[in-house]
Amino acid sequence: MPYEMTRGSDHTLEITGQIDADTVGRERENIVRKLRSQAAIPGFRRGKAPFSAIRARFGAEILEELKENLTESVWHEMLDQEEDFHPLTMPHFHEMELKEDGSFSFSAHMEVRPKWELPDLDSLQISDIPIEVSEEEIEGELAKIQEEQASWIPAEDDAQAGDGMLVECDLKTRVGEDEEEQEQEGARILVGADGIPAEIHEALQGARPGETREASHRRDSEDEESPLVQHRIEVKSLKVKELPELGDELAKALEFDSLDELKERIREVLLQQKKSDRREAIRRQILDALEKDLDPETLPPTLVKNGVAEDMQRFAYSLAMRGESMPEDMDWQQLQLQLEPGARKRVMDTLVLEQLARKWEVPVPEKDVEMYVRSEAAQKGVPVDEHRAALEAEDRIDQIRHAALMSAVVGEMFSRLGISED
Repeated sequence: MPYEMTRGSDHTLEITGQIDADTVGRERENIVRKLRSQAAIPGFRRGKAPFSAIRARFGAEILEELKENLTESVWHEMLDQEEDFHPLTMPHFHEMELKEDGSFSFSAHMEVRPKWELPDLDSLQISDIPIEVSEEEIEGELAKIQEEQASWIPAEDDAQAGDGMLVECDLKTRVGEDEEEQEQEGARILVGADGIPAEIHEALQGARPGETREASHRRDSEDEESPLVQHRIEVKSLKVKELPELGDELAKALEFDSLDELKERIREVLLQQKKSDRREAIRRQILDALEKDLDPETLPPTLVKNGVAEDMQRFAYSLAMRGESMPEDMDWQQLQLQLEPGARKRVMDTLVLEQLARKWEVPVPEKDVEMYVRSEAAQKGVPVDEHRAALEAEDRIDQIRHAALMSAVVGEMFSRLGISED
């Protein structure tokens, strides 16, 4: 079956071709015979109606099935004959036409997996990254633990509010002139903390219990026409933060036998994080070097579109996890434009890693897949087989296998470059 394939710069294929009249005729007759054996035609026993009656009654259905069968035969021939052919999408057939001479012409459009000429790994200059954990880093983590375990105690009688102090108060707020005043008893404001309007921090400086302070600001700080938000703050008490002593007692409160044991655990956690960060940083170096001559604007459109859609779903999910609703005036087109460069980079990374996986014949590490499934099942408290079946039903098991393969390819890159992952 003659056809021509024209590759576009964005790894699309335009396919044009023609199927001869004899082949079209044979396929048409096969369809008619099948319909004749199945169809009930008034006045005739099943399977005994004249072919002319079948053609007259089911003309539209015959034509539709004929086009479907012919295009399917084209697709199967391409899969059988084309070497190194890795389609990303099914072909979209258009301009299908049955000619007067009985032949069938068609055009089709599809996207295929790129095959790039990548630099040899041996030619790459990759900088290693040290992963030693310093005593200063451990001390920094201990300081964070102290902050987390701190308690708030009443300030001295003559204390005045200042940055870092906790103000317990009754807060009355009014937005604009028409809205009803909202009152919140027992509010707590950490002076100087992020997320609170600067005007409130300024108003509370030097405040004492029993005093009332007022503050106002625009709801939108960048819009002078936005409603004025007015606060009335009745200070009830002041508290200061008291850090626990850094010693064995603090460690025992965290279920460690001693401060030394807590430090060792901190060292282990920091080391694991540094290993993970180092792996990602070196992975990024390698991929950037492999992709330096590749144009992200020429990636297959469908993959980019899907990547942007995934990022938009993640954006919506992150809002939901923070308890925020999607803004009514969200500019979806602008959001897509903002997300597209990152999506293109991720798509290119994946395609490069997949190309290396095929070239090096890297197998899917089924052991890692099974470990992930078992771990997730344990977290959910369900039997492993039941969870695996659920993952397969949701098509997630293939996603897990693909992620495991991508990780295995990165490991293979490290090995071929002589870079240890420890």
